[in-house]
Parts: sequence; structure tokens; C-alpha cells
Amino acid sequence: MNITIKNLENCHLESVAEMVLKNYQVERKSVPFLPPEDNFKHLIRSRLKKLIAEETGVVARANGKIIGFMAGYKINELWGNCKGIYCPDYGHGTIGDDRKKIYQQLYRYSAGKWVEDGFTHHALTIYAHDRETIDTFFWLGFGLRCVDAMREAAAIEKNNTEVSIKKVGKERASQIADIQSESHNYFKKSPIFMPLEKEDPEKYLDNWFKQKNRHLWAAYKDDEDVGFMKIEPKGERFITESEEVMNITGAYVREEYRRSKIAVSLLDHIQKWMLDNGYNLCGVDYESFNLSGSNFWDQFFTPYAYSLVRRIDERVLS
Repeated sequence: MNITIKNLENCHLESVAEMVLKNYQVERKSVPFLPPEDNFKHLIRSRLKKLIAEETGVVARANGKIIGFMAGYKINELWGNCKGIYCPDYGHGTIGDDRKKIYQQLYRYSAGKWVEDGFTHHALTIYAHDRETIDTFFWLGFGLRCVDAMREAAAIEKNNTEVSIKKVGKERASQIADIQSESHNYFKKSPIFMPLEKEDPEKYLDNWFKQKNRHLWAAYKDDEDVGFMKIEPKGERFITESEEVMNITGAYVREEYRRSKIAVSLLDHIQKWMLDNGYNLCGVDYESFNLSGSNFWDQFFTPYAYSLVRRIDERVLS
């Protein structure tokens, strides 16, 4: 198969949008409770228009037909001080029998352009059950960083009866500020090593509560707050924008209270609230190297997307 690579342009929009929708449809065969692809047709086309405007994208053609594409957003500091390119789940796709070869050619061409322009950190999100593509990028030097997962809303009923779970609002932001601060600092520790900016935890929570449709539950033992979990309408992927989805965007249990099902109790209360309020699906995203977090989420959620990353030695630019 003779593959030619050309720049991604607006005239390619419909072809690549259909490719994105077909690839999502394939993932739904493995995770059938994900929202139907028809829900996202307009959203995907809208986002692809913005992605094309970044002018980082290319299309692969063979026998006069588009068989693949790849495009990403330019980011000045992508997980570090290096400039990077991020290809979201709707920013790449292939069709046909030799998808491995197509992706190899797309990335070789794209990476050459990106590095030439000084973008040495590359990341992309791939559907979790697309083993062929995951393996292709593993052999291209990529490793796992983030996981997106989903579950059907359902009660869990495996609670810690020694703690009380309360839904709290903005008026109690000052009372849970300490545990918010502890949660923030947790991500600096081994093996996560995520250097986050300093924050005023009370101000952060106050601003978070001001935004629409955000909810937080706290766990208490002997009147001490020992954990929390919060949800909001939007997550990291286009899938999470479905009206039937709520997304967990923060969770933490103090270290001395872990392994006592406090997080399970928090999740159970969230599931019951979702069912009472008409939400059928619960999403979460997490770092794979967050051992406590990933071990917990993997028990209750099904991964549907992985984000992989490669850092190229920036000395090649000199």
C-alpha cells in the first residue's frame, strides 16, 4: 500500500469526523453502556474545526481515499517545561486492514514536523480496547499516563458504618479546607510527582462551588473530616459531556483511614444521588501511577480511554 501524507484542511472535515465516530462505535462494542455516537456528531465536528485551525494535522491517503489522520493542540508546557502536542481522542483515526502501518506513517511524518517546530513532548488519547493501536504507540516509545473510565450508576452497598457521609455546600468550604489542601499536596509524592501550583484551599472550594451543578460529599468520623468526593457535569473527554453523565473530579481519604471502605461509602452515596437525579453514567479520570487512586477506581469503573505520552530528548533541537 502506497501511503501519501498531506496537511489536514477544512475540506477533510467530514471524512475525518466519520472516522472518529466509527472508531468510537468500535469502542462501544467493548463498553456498550457508553452513550451512543449519534449524541456527539455536532460536538465532534465543532471540535475538529478548532483542531484543524491549529495547523498541526495531516491526513494519510491511499488509492485516492483518506485512510487516516492525526492532529493535536499546541501546548507551551505539557507536563513539564517542554512544548508539546496533545492529540485528543477525536484528534486521530485510521481505517482499513493495515492500521498499524498507517499510524506509523502518520506519526513519523507528524513527529518530524512537531519536533522541527520545537514541540518535543507528545501525547495522545487512545480507546482502551484498541489493543493494536496501543501496541503500535508503545513500540513508538509511548507510555501510559492517564485513564478515563465509566460505570453505570448503581448502588454499591459496601459501606463503612463507622463514618457518616454528608453532602456539603459552599457554606462549609472553610471546614473542609484542610483536607482539600492535603489532597492537593498528595500529588507531589512518590510515585506521582506532579508539581502543582500553590492554592488557597478555601478560596479554591469557594470558587468551585460557585459554578453550576457541582456537588461534594464529605466523610466524618467522630466529627473529623476524613475524606471527600466531588462531581460535576464535564470531564476530560467529549463522552463526558453527555447529559446522562456526571463526573468525579476529586476524591481523597486521609492516609490513616484508607483500606476501611470510606471511599466506597462516598462513591455509594454519589451513585444513589445520581440515580435519584436522573444520571445514568458516572465518569472518572485518573493518573495510572496514582497507586491508591488507580487501585480503587479499577474496582468499580471500566476504562474506555488511555492517554499515552512520549518525551523526546530536547537536545535534538540544538
